[in-house]
Amino acid sequence: MIMQLWVTVVAFVAAVGSETDSAAARSRMRQQERRMSKRNTPSAAQTVPADGDFRGVWYCCGTANTLPGRKYVYGGAKATYSAWHRPMAVYARQVDRTFFVFGTPGNCPAISYYDHKKRAFAEPVILGRNIDGNAHRNPTILIDEAGYIHVFRGYGGMPVHVTRSGAPFDITRWTPRTAVETDKASSYPQPWQLESGEIFVSYRRAPGWSYRLSKDGGGSWEPTVNLLKVDDGSIYAITTAETGRYPRRLHIAWSRLGGGTPEEVRTKHLWARRYNVYYARSDDGGRTWRRSDGTGYTLPITEPAAEKVYDCGQHGCWLKDIQLDSTGNPYIVFIDADVATYRSAWKLAVHSTGAWRIADVAVSDHMYDGGAMAILSDDDLRIYAPTTPSQPQYDGGEIEEWRSVDGGKTWQNTAHVTTGSAYSHNHVKTVLHHERGNGDFRVFWSYGDGRYPPATRDVHLYYYGERMGQAKRIARGRP
Repeated sequence: MIMQLWVTVVAFVAAVGSETDSAAARSRMRQQERRMSKRNTPSAAQTVPADGDFRGVWYCCGTANTLPGRKYVYGGAKATYSAWHRPMAVYARQVDRTFFVFGTPGNCPAISYYDHKKRAFAEPVILGRNIDGNAHRNPTILIDEAGYIHVFRGYGGMPVHVTRSGAPFDITRWTPRTAVETDKASSYPQPWQLESGEIFVSYRRAPGWSYRLSKDGGGSWEPTVNLLKVDDGSIYAITTAETGRYPRRLHIAWSRLGGGTPEEVRTKHLWARRYNVYYARSDDGGRTWRRSDGTGYTLPITEPAAEKVYDCGQHGCWLKDIQLDSTGNPYIVFIDADVATYRSAWKLAVHSTGAWRIADVAVSDHMYDGGAMAILSDDDLRIYAPTTPSQPQYDGGEIEEWRSVDGGKTWQNTAHVTTGSAYSHNHVKTVLHHERGNGDFRVFWSYGDGRYPPATRDVHLYYYGERMGQAKRIARGRP
């Protein structure tokens, strides 16, 4: 069945087509993945065959501390999962394209781009294969100062792989680079360029968080540096870097996984015991680290020494995004959740005028609702998140736009980005450097059935910018 390449969310829900046709398209894509992904890092283009639509991975996880009648904690469309995978999209002004990565139905890392002048998407290219369908293996992306594209991926049980484009801003040819880690115990690589000629990548390496530097485009890596450490559990962290002159400041926010009171340890699974928000920054490409007041850290940064931004008590804390305003002030988006009911309070931590300020944004019904912030200007902050349920108390929902015009102090629901959806939209990702473009591609996300068993495992991708007027499904060719 031939679908319209571009439809609104509402029209898509009405016209998605039969399960037979969807299954056939998904099957064709997986067959092509198996044929084309025999090598982890291909040197030539390996494209995904399609009926027009981009498709992504469906995944579910967690069997303890579930809601009544539910088999899994969360599940559904995970092509852009998770908050720890960042960046997943970058706008390149030199070629006026937004490059983005995602996980395919067979959980292969893939890349494509949107050409803003032609208003068209390139056919996606598969960059290798993963060892299973775990969406924690999704890719991340870096475009260096010369325009070369680097794609990272790794999670427990496999090395942290790196693949580099054969030419600047080109997705048709790729070469393997040296793995960041080969110990098969590292996850969530987050790459940035903080110094000219260097790649900085931080990642979880249990029980803490580490980083490495490369001065030859990923050909080799300097010794691992242990950045964060906890004595009881592990760490989830999100990072972002400033742009402009080198060295670029890097900001990191993190939460502790594990620990808790004896009662919490007895009644809560590990996934439900994640606490607080902590913060650090580096002004010199990762050589030294400081608190927000400029006082220095000694590495590795331990929990007692860390700057605590927010104390969630016996609730759970899920980080969602970190962004910067024009003066480099960090904005941390996170959820404070009651893990018994999954009720989730969306909050924003802002550092300005020498102190942290916490603001309430919205409320949703699941801690694995994934949203992101887009800063259009210092007096125009927007958070895109699935805060209206389409499948109640399953993760994801309808994407809402929450806007602040007073520096994040107060928030208003200013747009229903999606409405009337049969399934759930989730895991919104902000395009790095979106503010340099024309406003027609600021965020993108996944869409699919969040229930188990799902009515369909079809997962589609959507994108949005306020200039578009409405969200659109990502598909090959022109809208």
